[in-house]
Amino acid sequence: MSLVVVISLLTIGVVLIRVIYVICQSGKPLKGKRSEPVSTLIVLGSGGHTAEMLNLLAVLQKERFYPRYYIAAATDNMSLQKARSFESSLVNEGDFLHQLTELVKGERSFGG
Repeated sequence: MSLVVVISLLTIGVVLIRVIYVICQSGKPLKGKRSEPVSTLIVLGSGGHTAEMLNLLAVLQKERFYPRYYIAAATDNMSLQKARSFESSLVNEGDFLHQLTELVKGERSFGG
Protein backbone atom coordinates (compact mmCIF):
# COMPACT_ATOMS: atom_id res chain seq x y z
CA MET A 1 0.00 0.00 0.00
CA SER A 2 1.08 3.49 -0.59
CA LEU A 3 1.91 5.87 2.22
CA VAL A 4 -1.11 8.07 1.43
CA VAL A 5 -3.52 5.13 1.85
CA VAL A 6 -1.94 4.10 5.16
CA ILE A 7 -2.10 7.65 6.54
CA SER A 8 -5.71 8.01 5.36
CA LEU A 9 -6.72 4.74 7.04
CA LEU A 10 -4.98 5.74 10.28
CA THR A 11 -6.68 9.13 10.26
CA ILE A 12 -10.10 7.58 9.66
CA GLY A 13 -9.43 5.06 12.43
CA VAL A 14 -8.43 7.73 14.94
CA VAL A 15 -11.46 9.87 14.08
CA LEU A 16 -13.77 6.86 14.36
CA ILE A 17 -12.35 5.89 17.76
CA ARG A 18 -12.77 9.48 18.98
CA VAL A 19 -16.39 9.65 17.79
CA ILE A 20 -17.20 6.36 19.55
CA TYR A 21 -15.51 7.59 22.75
CA VAL A 22 -17.44 10.88 22.74
CA ILE A 23 -20.75 9.09 22.14
CA CYS A 24 -20.09 6.66 25.01
CA GLN A 25 -19.04 9.43 27.41
CA SER A 26 -21.87 11.85 26.59
CA GLY A 27 -24.45 9.93 28.62
CA LYS A 28 -22.38 9.75 31.80
CA PRO A 29 -22.75 12.32 34.59
CA LEU A 30 -19.96 14.81 35.07
CA LYS A 31 -17.34 13.93 37.65
CA GLY A 32 -16.73 16.23 40.58
CA LYS A 33 -20.12 17.92 40.47
CA ARG A 34 -20.36 20.94 42.73
CA SER A 35 -22.80 20.52 45.56
CA GLU A 36 -22.87 24.14 46.67
CA PRO A 37 -24.99 26.75 44.85
CA VAL A 38 -23.56 28.74 41.96
CA SER A 39 -23.93 32.50 41.78
CA THR A 40 -25.65 33.27 38.49
CA LEU A 41 -25.72 36.41 36.33
CA ILE A 42 -28.69 36.87 34.00
CA VAL A 43 -28.46 39.56 31.32
CA LEU A 44 -31.88 40.79 30.25
CA GLY A 45 -32.63 42.70 27.08
CA SER A 46 -35.16 43.64 24.49
CA GLY A 47 -36.29 41.79 21.40
CA GLY A 48 -37.44 38.65 23.17
CA HIS A 49 -34.16 38.09 25.00
CA THR A 50 -35.78 38.53 28.44
CA ALA A 51 -38.46 35.94 27.67
CA GLU A 52 -35.82 33.49 26.44
CA MET A 53 -33.73 33.94 29.59
CA LEU A 54 -36.73 33.52 31.90
CA ASN A 55 -37.81 30.39 30.01
CA LEU A 56 -34.32 28.99 30.47
CA LEU A 57 -34.37 29.84 34.18
CA ALA A 58 -37.74 28.13 34.57
CA VAL A 59 -36.21 24.74 33.76
CA LEU A 60 -32.99 25.12 35.76
CA GLN A 61 -32.56 23.72 39.26
CA LYS A 62 -33.31 26.88 41.23
CA GLU A 63 -31.62 25.62 44.39
CA ARG A 64 -28.32 25.19 42.50
CA PHE A 65 -28.28 28.58 40.77
CA TYR A 66 -28.47 31.30 43.41
CA PRO A 67 -28.11 34.02 44.22
CA ARG A 68 -29.32 35.20 40.84
CA TYR A 69 -28.28 38.65 39.69
CA TYR A 70 -30.18 40.37 36.90
CA ILE A 71 -28.71 43.05 34.64
CA ALA A 72 -30.77 45.31 32.44
CA ALA A 73 -30.28 48.72 30.90
CA ALA A 74 -31.44 51.68 32.97
CA THR A 75 -34.02 52.40 30.28
CA ASP A 76 -35.40 48.84 30.28
CA ASN A 77 -38.05 48.81 33.02
CA MET A 78 -40.10 45.99 31.52
CA SER A 79 -37.34 43.38 31.78
CA LEU A 80 -36.76 44.10 35.46
CA GLN A 81 -40.50 43.89 36.15
CA LYS A 82 -40.59 40.48 34.47
CA ALA A 83 -37.60 39.34 36.56
CA ARG A 84 -39.33 40.49 39.76
CA SER A 85 -42.47 38.66 38.69
CA PHE A 86 -40.49 35.49 37.96
CA GLU A 87 -38.77 35.59 41.35
CA SER A 88 -42.11 36.25 43.09
CA SER A 89 -43.62 33.21 41.37
CA LEU A 90 -40.83 31.09 42.85
CA VAL A 91 -41.82 32.22 46.34
CA ASN A 92 -45.43 31.29 45.60
CA GLU A 93 -44.28 27.82 44.52
CA GLY A 94 -42.57 27.30 47.87
CA ASP A 95 -39.01 28.12 46.83
CA PHE A 96 -37.16 30.51 49.07
CA LEU A 97 -36.67 34.05 47.87
CA HIS A 98 -33.49 34.44 45.85
CA GLN A 99 -31.61 37.67 45.79
CA LEU A 100 -32.85 39.98 43.07
CA THR A 101 -30.27 42.62 42.28
CA GLU A 102 -30.53 45.24 39.60
CA LEU A 103 -27.12 46.16 38.25
CA VAL A 104 -27.26 49.08 35.88
CA LYS A 105 -24.21 50.92 34.63
CA GLY A 106 -25.11 54.52 33.91
CA GLU A 107 -27.79 55.34 31.40
CA ARG A 108 -26.38 53.23 28.58
CA SER A 109 -28.44 50.58 26.91
CA PHE A 110 -26.86 47.28 25.92
CA GLY A 111 -26.49 46.27 22.30
CA GLY A 112 -27.26 48.66 19.53
